[in-house]
Amino acid sequence: MSWTPNEYKAFKKGALLQVIDEYDNMARMAVFHRIAANKKKLNVAKDLFDAKSARDRITSGDKSWKESKKIDTTRHAKAQEAMKKWAEKHNQKG
Repeated sequence: MSWTPNEYKAFKKGALLQVIDEYDNMARMAVFHRIAANKKKLNVAKDLFDAKSARDRITSGDKSWKESKKIDTTRHAKAQEAMKKWAEKHNQKG
């Protein structure tokens, strides 16, 4: 089998992208391992990856199924607002 120059370039590019994907997977595994090893009460679905949610998203046709761990930022926003109000009140007295 002989390849055209474009086919060879595409094959080489695909092989390099595969190596990058492997590195990315290894980095994710390292993070998951760190969380799993150091967390006292580990809940896999909440702390690492929710496979059930990812499967449900795939079957419903959602393209962003990899982000199956939803992060609720409302508590963070409320805390930021409370800190702003506290800082304003604190700076007025001084």
